[in-house]
Amino acid sequence: MNMPELVWGVVGFLLTVMILSYFIGDNFFFRLAAYLFVGVTAGFLTVLIARQILWPYLLQPLLGGTTYQRLWVLIPLLLSLMLILSQISQLRALGRIPLAFLAGLTAALVIGGSVFGTMIPQMRAVVIDFRPAAWRIESRSPWMHTVDAVVMLIGVIGTLSYFHFGSRFKRKTDSSDHSRPRLLQALAHIGEVFIGLALGAVFAGIFSSALLAMIDRIAFLGGWIARWVGGG
Repeated sequence: MNMPELVWGVVGFLLTVMILSYFIGDNFFFRLAAYLFVGVTAGFLTVLIARQILWPYLLQPLLGGTTYQRLWVLIPLLLSLMLILSQISQLRALGRIPLAFLAGLTAALVIGGSVFGTMIPQMRAVVIDFRPAAWRIESRSPWMHTVDAVVMLIGVIGTLSYFHFGSRFKRKTDSSDHSRPRLLQALAHIGEVFIGLALGAVFAGIFSSALLAMIDRIAFLGGWIARWVGGG
């Protein structure tokens, strides 16, 4: 084991032990390791943004680009300057313009991505399983394919019904409560089951990933100690 491997091995060993010390409770060493990771992450993101975004898309066009490119660069440069100047109390109103621009752009991207990237493909995936042409492609029997499609359809309808918080129309003379219709309530109960299964699967995936990461770190500690003791 040469000197660089020894130094980085000691650093990795100490950081791993400091993180795993959280099992015995919150302590100074765990917080120190967490602060180190946060600082390293912040520094890495700063360098990444400077090299991958600011330099190629802002500084290079501004210094060596054409007149058209420089005019386009002035827009984000002006918005950034307004956002920085908004930290001054007298110029705080300037920050509303770039924040409104960012909020509108983010909303457009999120809504467009949700509709065209999630909702429409999910709707097609639910409906396409009922096509007889899809049954001939699958190697399974048609009735098994139909059962899968029906279960998926019931899960989608039940989940959407669970998040439906409307109430049925009541006459003014009707003093009964504004509860949801029985059919919608039954579908909502079915949706609870599917939501619970989905959350359980997500939790199991996260737990297994964390467990594998912990096993990997423990194996790293054991392997490094064995190499250090063995002199290799």
